[in-house]
Amino acid sequence: MFEKIFALLAGDEEPPELIDDELWLATLQSVPLLTALPPEKQNRLRVLAERFIQEKQFCGGDGLEPDAAMATRIATLACLPVLELGMDWLAPIREIVIYPAPFLVRHDAPDEFGVVHEGYEALSGEAWGHGTLVLAWPDVLESGWMDEGHNVVIHEIAHVLDNGNGAFNGFPPLHRSMDIGEWTREFTAAYESLNRQLDQGAVTLIDPYAATAPTEFFAVTSEYHFERPDILARAFPQVAKLMEEFYSGGR
Repeated sequence: MFEKIFALLAGDEEPPELIDDELWLATLQSVPLLTALPPEKQNRLRVLAERFIQEKQFCGGDGLEPDAAMATRIATLACLPVLELGMDWLAPIREIVIYPAPFLVRHDAPDEFGVVHEGYEALSGEAWGHGTLVLAWPDVLESGWMDEGHNVVIHEIAHVLDNGNGAFNGFPPLHRSMDIGEWTREFTAAYESLNRQLDQGAVTLIDPYAATAPTEFFAVTSEYHFERPDILARAFPQVAKLMEEFYSGGR
């Protein structure tokens, strides 16, 4: 059974304070990525996180009962990528389902002979096209440490942004100031370069999972953009530049 903890509808009146000062301070202090933000950005992020909590439903799977601290941590990390883009980018999300551990998802895959084999894969996060974001709580706790570039919340939010054009293909809706041709050229070149490195047995700077599909390349490099931009700049400087332009709202 899923347990709803927030299902508030937006109205014309000023929304209530959903994150009190004590909880907000505790959230900032427990996530180095958030602690490092300037106070002005922290304040704007709090407003977005409260709106996220107000508009979305938080549910627990496998007996987990989400609390306000869980919702606040997830909402704050989820809103960080849209801090300069605006909340409309997160409109497709209707609910967040939190599991106490990596969850099993059925994935059927054909072999080299075309025979489809049924299987299950343990995942830490997944963004479903119909508006559900699924997260494993242990992986949420491991996000935001600015060490290895891992952030499951940002990864799944990146998929939501990516799907803004109606497909998970590593091509989100670009700002008017951005060059579509440059984005396509640089991301394609970087994606192909990463796959060549892996084919040659090289140890790559970024997570090899980025090489599985263009949509995963965008999601993984989004993680690095926020968590370890230095590594992304070393691995793919042009991608790092475009990521900065995209997540800054085209400025």
